[in-house]
Amino acid sequence: MKKLIGESWLVVTMALVFACLLAGAQTVFLPKIKVNEDRALSEAITEVVPDLDPDSEPEKLEIERQEVYKCLRTDGTVAGWAVVAEGGGFIDKIKLVAGLSADGGEILGIKVIEHKETPGLGNKIDTKGKENAYPLQYQGKRTGKALELVKKGGGSQPYHIEAITGATYSSQYTMDIVNDVIKRIVPKLPAE
Repeated sequence: MKKLIGESWLVVTMALVFACLLAGAQTVFLPKIKVNEDRALSEAITEVVPDLDPDSEPEKLEIERQEVYKCLRTDGTVAGWAVVAEGGGFIDKIKLVAGLSADGGEILGIKVIEHKETPGLGNKIDTKGKENAYPLQYQGKRTGKALELVKKGGGSQPYHIEAITGATYSSQYTMDIVNDVIKRIVPKLPAE
């Protein structure tokens, strides 16, 4: 027993040293992480509300404990709304920005800004291009009815979203987040 207690000082000392190093690293890198997160959010807002005046700063509001950004055109009229939303994913949380028209009646686009979904499958929720157009399916969808997930080739209704083959859960969780925005945020957008 004395030998165990005598040698445990090394483990305790190492734990304290590593804890201090981790705390120091967090303190040093936290401002840079915040700058990168703000940049990613700004780029996402610009992407999902394309008519936004690039020289104006979107006005941040809070609706239902969600960040909502009022985006203006160059003439001062409302170009749309950018809603930051998150929810559970297959692996961890999914955080996205949903762009809505000025009246909230149409989805202008979505941009996933944070996730840890399976590489090569679930991570296609944030990929654009010829191979995977999953995020592009949201553009132009009306917000009057909840979106429904269907298998590939089954998207015949205007409120259907086709699942990513092999990543149905990631597709469903992303759509659930957008449906939550439609249900909770759209009715409470200020009239413009």
